[in-house]
Amino acid sequence: MRTVMGWPPEKRRKAAVAILAAGVVILISLVAVPLWLSHRHYDQALEDVDGRLTRYERLAAARPALEQKLEAVRAMGSRKYFLKASAASLSAAEMQERVRQYVDANGGRLISVQVGQPRDDGRFRQVTVTMQLNANTPALRKILLAIETAEPYLFVDAIMVRSQVPPGYKAPPGSEPEMFIQLEISGYAIAG
Repeated sequence: MRTVMGWPPEKRRKAAVAILAAGVVILISLVAVPLWLSHRHYDQALEDVDGRLTRYERLAAARPALEQKLEAVRAMGSRKYFLKASAASLSAAEMQERVRQYVDANGGRLISVQVGQPRDDGRFRQVTVTMQLNANTPALRKILLAIETAEPYLFVDAIMVRSQVPPGYKAPPGSEPEMFIQLEISGYAIAG
């Protein structure tokens, strides 16, 4: 016996059950999937907060030891390792004067000085000076030793050395030819 739709009653019941099951699955999906996604999101957020809390607790526990180390550094007089002036121009002038003294005392001749743009790095200000000079090899070695072992600490960031003699030139015994040297030197001052 055929119905108006053309499907037998048994097939219509199976189709109705299938549609009902699909509806239930869709309804569950519409509710369960967003709940599962939000649950996963909040689980990750809780794990992140728990991890941060653990790190903060470790830092808080380490605070007394760090304060003792800070006091030990302060007792050593760490300010002597920095340029005295906090203003960039005064720090650059201090660096120029110190390096000029090292160059003059060790047999070099200063040609020119250029002050670079200072850079602030948190509480510290990096001051850079580019110097051009003439010196022979032993004088250069003494100048570099003086720059890198003196206080306040100065750092040679870049060095360029060019010979001023033609190829094949033989220096007389006991004399060293002068070279053209360009040094980029930086030092740090405590800003403010």
